[in-house]
Amino acid sequence: MTETRELETASAIDWIFGPLVQPQTWLNVLYLLVSFPLGVVYFVVLTTLFSAGLGLSVVFIGLFLLIAAFAAANVMADLDRVVLNTLADAAIPSRPAMDKPAGNVLKRFEALVRSGRTWKRVGYLFVRFLTGIVSFTLVVALLPAGLALLTAPLTYELVPLMIGTGRVSTFDEAIFLCCFGAIFTLVTVHVLNWWTRVCVMFAARMLA
Repeated sequence: MTETRELETASAIDWIFGPLVQPQTWLNVLYLLVSFPLGVVYFVVLTTLFSAGLGLSVVFIGLFLLIAAFAAANVMADLDRVVLNTLADAAIPSRPAMDKPAGNVLKRFEALVRSGRTWKRVGYLFVRFLTGIVSFTLVVALLPAGLALLTAPLTYELVPLMIGTGRVSTFDEAIFLCCFGAIFTLVTVHVLNWWTRVCVMFAARMLA
């Protein structure tokens, strides 16, 4: 009975505090940081190609631009899968390359448009712009705040820290902020890991 209780206690402690020292947590943070620039690139490339392709659809070159947009979407989706598998340990399997349809440009364009896989990837990449913003915001808002609170006893005389409407002016107040910062940082790590899992599950559904 004692061994069971010790195991349960150790498991609970590992679940609560383990993420702080697990390398995967900080790889997840790195993934969340790079999500923003990747999302911006995906959005800009697809928006430019689709806008130009639709605008020039009255002439033949528009079809080539739209085909290029779908081809770029496939390449960027594969890149995002590699980034997820490398940093977030997603283990999303790669799918076989789509068969190139036979026929002229119109036939190839029609095959791409009719493919549900194509639209899933395009939709995923556009949503990645939004998830990238959320990911980057979570990291740059939460982790620095936690670090500032944790280091309050060392910095409160140099950097203005506020509790309510008053400035932290004593070491005891700084220690209180430090304790709160430890809890805040621990919660932050769990939130970032949770959000990474949400991103992985979404990607697995859209890219697998």
